[in-house]
Amino acid sequence: MVALPFETLFEGSNNRYYTDWQVRRRLRTGAWALCMRQRAPDRWLVETEAEALLSLSPIEPAELPTRLEIRVADDRARVVDPREGSPATRSCLPRPAIDRNETAPAER
Repeated sequence: MVALPFETLFEGSNNRYYTDWQVRRRLRTGAWALCMRQRAPDRWLVETEAEALLSLSPIEPAELPTRLEIRVADDRARVVDPREGSPATRSCLPRPAIDRNETAPAER
């Protein structure tokens, strides 16, 4: 049996996915504050920096959408959407075409 690089995978009420490392890091750095934890069924309610409530529910790894990847570096597992253009994947994504006739928001 192969050990997974994370203990728990969470689905957020914001339709994003997080590993236990990502959740612990956000709580430790103050980006999120734990409001409540329910044990059966296991659910977490956190407050984000934007003062929004976010519900986190554990899921099985097989439930992770196929478009997402779990990347491990230095014993840290993260859920990554390669389409979002993170620094690790930015060079792999096509650059959007720029419409030269469209004005910037400040110019409208």
